Amino acid sequence: MLSQGLDLSQKQTLRLNAQMIQSFELMALPLDELQAKIDEALLSNPTLQATGGNAPASWEERTEGQRRAEERRDDYSDSSAYGSDLSDSHQAWLEGAIATKETLQDHLLWQLGCTSCPPDTAKAAEAVISSLGPDGFFTRPLEEVVPKSLQACTQEALDLIHGFDPVGIAVPSWRESLIVQAQALGLEGKDLEAFKSLCMDHLEEMKAGKVQQVAKALKIDNEDLDELWELLKSLNPFPASSWSSGEERYIVPDVSIKVEDGHLVVRLNDSTLPSLSLDAEYQEMASSLSKSGRKDEKEAARYLRKQLGDGEALIRQLELRRNTLERVSSVLAVRQKAFFLFGPGNLKPLTLHDVAVELDLSDATVSRITSAKHVDTDWGVIPMKSLFSSALKTSDGTGEVSKEAAKEMVRRIIEENPGTKLSDQKISDMLGQRGVSCARRTVAKYRKELGMDSSYHRD
Repeated sequence: MLSQGLDLSQKQTLRLNAQMIQSFELMALPLDELQAKIDEALLSNPTLQATGGNAPASWEERTEGQRRAEERRDDYSDSSAYGSDLSDSHQAWLEGAIATKETLQDHLLWQLGCTSCPPDTAKAAEAVISSLGPDGFFTRPLEEVVPKSLQACTQEALDLIHGFDPVGIAVPSWRESLIVQAQALGLEGKDLEAFKSLCMDHLEEMKAGKVQQVAKALKIDNEDLDELWELLKSLNPFPASSWSSGEERYIVPDVSIKVEDGHLVVRLNDSTLPSLSLDAEYQEMASSLSKSGRKDEKEAARYLRKQLGDGEALIRQLELRRNTLERVSSVLAVRQKAFFLFGPGNLKPLTLHDVAVELDLSDATVSRITSAKHVDTDWGVIPMKSLFSSALKTSDGTGEVSKEAAKEMVRRIIEENPGTKLSDQKISDMLGQRGVSCARRTVAKYRKELGMDSSYHRD
């Protein structure tokens, strides 16, 4: 009896982890990709039905709509061919869309900049991140990457990076990536040891169908092995693949934070997303077929129950994503009120951890929900992550300014002195006069990030 209780507990944990994986994926998706994910679910799961948004009304219409869309893709060469068929919401999308291009390193370094950690750990983490290949894996041994003076911080730096989005990078290969992802989902103890052995030593045997042999080698029963195998198949062996192309893509703001009647108003831009629910007819059908004595009807009932379960999980996860995005956006509106009211140069120091603590969330969750998201403001459409910034000390040591605010000050100093070839040291001195302590090398870094030439090349 004790053994059965332990088996039941393990299976519940693994099922929950598989759902957590999908939840994490949905958190990180921007609006256009989320719409595509929902469309995919509607086409593959007949028990889901949609109302409102851009979703067709029935399973038959969804299938027909997909066929027509494929035909149109061949028939039209540019957007003007659609003429007046563009809806108001789609027209607004076109007007608000901007192009963005970001590398994996950019994304990881931003998260590092928004994380509180000892300076040496941050430097070691920066060295590791800068050395990663396009797949997010190591290209050289760590002892060659991290300076000798920082190697004592290597493991701490890796632990830090393994908590970043995407989970599963900064490892030697895809096998270790699967293990890091499983650990992040809470797999531990004997389950984790069995999973490690499965990934490193027994994948080829599993693909060959040698389940009994693998279960014996791992010293677990077939049911436990099935659960570990299902968990493994739900993971992404190449989690950085979405960053590899480096292609520009057009995005639409996920959130609007603007001043209306003297007050900041937060709105989620999700009116184009359909509202999902489970089809009551399929629920009744699953219940009815379950009572049948016929084998084929029982199999149909199992299929429907699985589809209904998947649909229910998706609905729950979409609501969690919406909830989390709204809560994080509301905190950003309050914490960066000066920016939304008065514009660039008024950004306050704010880290992922600050927001996570306020909302009782993990740093990784805040990172995922703000990743690849954009905010429509009175000052233009901006990446949500640009509202986070670590701090620089004021020159008198009594206060702090955000790095983004300091960078804006560098831009203004250069633009306000068009006929003067200011050196980086001179700009540093001028910042000091304005109460901001910023070293010459930091000024040079900000200037390069702003796309401004050095004094030797400026007209």
